[in-house]
Amino acid sequence: MREAVKPFSVYHDGDDLIFTPESVGTRRMASIGPWNLGQRLGDDKPADKRLNLYVVVPGTQYRAPGKAEYDHNLVINKYTVDGKPRDWDIFWCFILDPTLKPDLRSERELLLGKHQRFRPPTLFEFKDIPSHALMAERLSLKSMADLRRFRRADGSLPRLLILPARLAVRATAEVRDVTTTQTAH
Repeated sequence: MREAVKPFSVYHDGDDLIFTPESVGTRRMASIGPWNLGQRLGDDKPADKRLNLYVVVPGTQYRAPGKAEYDHNLVINKYTVDGKPRDWDIFWCFILDPTLKPDLRSERELLLGKHQRFRPPTLFEFKDIPSHALMAERLSLKSMADLRRFRRADGSLPRLLILPARLAVRATAEVRDVTTTQTAH
């Protein structure tokens, strides 16, 4: 039997949309902690023709009781208008700067965070990075020395890392049906 994934909420330019994963027959799931994002496509290499689904860690949209390292937001760069499923590359967005708000809801905010820099204080440790636990789990980054490749010559780091998760899913992303019924007075 194929494992169905229930629709879930994602953000697009701050709006709350419904993301509905489609079954692709692989039975391999793309997941973060207890959440399934959909069945993985066979080709996990990022492709320009695919849309983007960003997993922003930490976030306030999805919270795992007792497992704060999996708290995240889901952000998409476009939504589907024709109701046809599209393929989505998944990207990890790891917040490095503790002063960056954890409630990012648009691709624009993510890209700004990626291009803005911060200089970690002298006593700053890897565990001070808000997304350190998931970075260790998913990327095997476990120390400040492991971040060397992301540093500039002046010692600064991006406020946010955006890296391909090497996962892709098929889904639709649509505006919520907000039809309201009005009663005559």
